[in-house]
Amino acid sequence: MTGPGLAPLADGDIPESLAKVIEAWPYKLHRTLAHSPGTLLKWLPFGEHILRENTLPFREREIAILRVGWNAACAYEWGMHSMVARGGGFEDADFEALCVGAGSEHWAQAEAAIVAGVDDMQARWTISEGVWARLSEHYAPDQLVDLIWLTGNFATISLQLNALRVPLEDGLPPLPEDQPHYTRANRS
Repeated sequence: MTGPGLAPLADGDIPESLAKVIEAWPYKLHRTLAHSPGTLLKWLPFGEHILRENTLPFREREIAILRVGWNAACAYEWGMHSMVARGGGFEDADFEALCVGAGSEHWAQAEAAIVAGVDDMQARWTISEGVWARLSEHYAPDQLVDLIWLTGNFATISLQLNALRVPLEDGLPPLPEDQPHYTRANRS
């Protein structure tokens, strides 16, 4: 992405109130959000909880985050979380299926429901009755709440990354190129 945006703050420009935050989270996203120190300090504990401590298992969390990044065409989000997911056991077939969507034969039923739920939330700002029924077969109420929070939080992060034009971290895997069989959430 090119054009106007906000440059990530250099070490010498980080406010003292954020020194420990940037030490723990030295990424360009956090250095860019540091332009609004108060907001970054308030959001980060919530973001850390949603990322690391919610009730969804690791695999389902990463499926949801990566599908959000794919739907938002957010190269930064896709790249960062494809590295996290690969470190947690994801294989090439998982990434291909993330681009294809809920209809990929690769997914277990519960995983396909996660992808369909993310697509519904990003396309319709709700979850359809049919997808809700599919999700409810596999996930407890606290997990469903956490899926919605996770999707909303990472949709917000993708928006920030894209709108602020946060530069990619060095060495991130690229967002896959659109192929005829790949899908994104239907925006109509």
